[in-house]
This record gives sequence, structure tokens and C-alpha cells, in this order.
Amino acid sequence: MNFPHVTALVHGSAASIESVRIRGLTQRAPEGTVRLLFREGSRFQTAQSWWSSCDRNPPDLLYVCNTAMPGAPFGVMRSWTHRTPFVLDTGDAVFEMARRSGIGAGLKLPLLWLVETLAQRQATAIVVRGTRHQEYLQSRGHRKVVLIRDGYAEQSVATPAAVNSLRRQLNLEGQFVVGLMGSLVYSPRLKICYGWDLLMALQKLKDLPVVAVVIGDGPGREWLEARARELGVSSQVRFCGRIPYPEVPTYLRVMDVALSTQTNNLPGQVRTTGKLPEYMAAERFILASRVGEAALILPDLMLLDYEGDVDPLYPLRLAERIRLLQRQPQLLELRRSLPTTARELCSYEQLSQQWDQLIRSLAPRPPHQLAASAI
Repeated sequence: MNFPHVTALVHGSAASIESVRIRGLTQRAPEGTVRLLFREGSRFQTAQSWWSSCDRNPPDLLYVCNTAMPGAPFGVMRSWTHRTPFVLDTGDAVFEMARRSGIGAGLKLPLLWLVETLAQRQATAIVVRGTRHQEYLQSRGHRKVVLIRDGYAEQSVATPAAVNSLRRQLNLEGQFVVGLMGSLVYSPRLKICYGWDLLMALQKLKDLPVVAVVIGDGPGREWLEARARELGVSSQVRFCGRIPYPEVPTYLRVMDVALSTQTNNLPGQVRTTGKLPEYMAAERFILASRVGEAALILPDLMLLDYEGDVDPLYPLRLAERIRLLQRQPQLLELRRSLPTTARELCSYEQLSQQWDQLIRSLAPRPPHQLAASAI
């Protein structure tokens, strides 16, 4: 079967996490069949550059990474003007996430709805990263919805020497470390930022040698740091900021426990989140809300109930579970099974095979096959 020429539209630089995903997914593609176009400059400048590039080298198929601008409307426009099919790769229910968080207030919210709706309706196929997302879109009448989960980084760089050095650097020796990784974005409607639950749990654990490591950055970091001061836990938190992707495994391995908290609503339920495969591959004990993909693939001891958009009792449940793990460290051995789960479900060796099968299924059929099917 012929392999189509694919142009992937990446909403980020060549070093972005989106680029890591598309490079991992396309590693089986025949040489010369996949071209990556990255975001350069403003959205308008990027759209102009992409349009000119696609005019010079028309692809058989566009692969749009994430429901974002300009990629999603770009795919719709090329399908209308040039009849170029496109695949939409999305990890979120974008409109619902913006609506519930309040981040997409004003005119941005209806625009997000329009972009997401048109992109999903016009796409030849939709790639999602969570089982619940696949089920949700299928229930809304989308027929070609394919599950290809998030992947994880190469783990060989996380040597014991590198991990021990980082623990000393962050002053973590002799401490029980609970950490998280993610974008620190404040929700004006919910009045929380990712990591709020960890800070409140720390306040209830001051009698134990428990410290937190927060990996990531964003406009909510200032709020999170202020909240830590308000709760009196600033000395227990290490804000590491954004770190280069190749260093992620080393940072994760300084943690005894890694958190993945998703709200119990549609945006949370449809997500795998990129952090979950990373935690599993790094053999971290995970504490996750019983929502979305985590609820399907993690053992029960790693799951905590979460109610609604903001669960005021969740930090207490989280603190109680952390206390149990700190006092009974043998329970942490449950993490030993996670790298195997990660390899089976989230390795790029597996994910690239799924991607290859999808793209080949969308390849234009040779003229003689089209003629035969018409007889």
C-alpha cells in the first residue's frame, strides 16, 4: 500500500512537546514522506508561511497537532479550497475546558467553539489520547476516531548519579518528596491553579518530612507561590520552572510520589495527559484523581475520588494517602509494574505502529483500485 506524503502542522518550535510527539509517532514512516512545519512568529505569519509551503509542496494529507490556531482552521480551509484531507490530533475538549475554567472568556469562547466544531466535522479522522475522549466523540456521531495515547521520554539519561546529584541540588536529602509536572495556569472561574491541592495537602503534613517539587511554569506560578506563602508551606516547596524535555526523567525520579489531578468533568474525563506516561515510565508511585485514563490503567491504591470541578475535600484525601505511603514505604513497591504498563500502552514503538496503520488506511487508492471498486 502506498504511504501518503504527510505535512504535519506543529503548534510549537522544533524543541516543543508537540514536536516530540509527532517525531515519535512518525518514526516508522518511509523516509521523505513526512514534513514538519513549526509555528514561526505570530499566528498570521505562521499561517502565511504554512500556506506558501503547502502550495509549493502539496501534501496528500495534513496532520494537525492540537486544536489550536492557526492549525485547526488551516486544515479546514485547505480541505475546502484544495480538497486536502486532514487528521486532527487532539488531547482535550478545548471549548469545554475553556468554558469551565473561565480562561476563554469574552469573544474567545465562541471562537474556540467554532474552530473546534468545524475542525472535528471536517477532519477525515480524529486522533485522541484518551479512551473517554474516543467514546465521547463517537457518541456525538464522529465515525473515524482513533486512540493514540501520549508517549514518554527516553529514560536512559536518568542515571542514579544524576538523580542523586539533583536531589542534593534541590535539598531533598532525607525528605519524602511529592511532586507534579504541568502547565501552571490559573483559572479565574474556579479560582485555582494546577498544584493547589498539593499545597493544601502539605499544610496538613507539617509534622512529617514531606516536601514538594513543582515542575513547570505559566501565568499561574505567581498565584501558586503566593498561595504557598499564605498556607505557610513555602519552605516545603521547590519550584523548578520549565525544564528541557530530555531532563524530565531525571527530575521525575527525585520524587517518591507523583501527582496527576484531573477535575471530574468532561475536560478531565477525556484526558490522558502527557504527564501520566512520563510518571509510569519513570517508575514513580502515582496518586491520581479517579478520572479519565488514570482510572482505567492505574491500580486502585493510586486512585483517589474527586468530585466535580473543584473538590474542597480532595486535599484532605490526598494528605491522608501521602501520610500512609510515608509511614508504610513498602507500599511504594507497587510502582514497579508501571514501566511495563507504559511500554505496552505508551511507548513510541507501539504508538508509531498505530499511527502508521492509521495513515496507511487514509492513503489515496491507486487509479486501478478505484476503477475496480466502481464495477
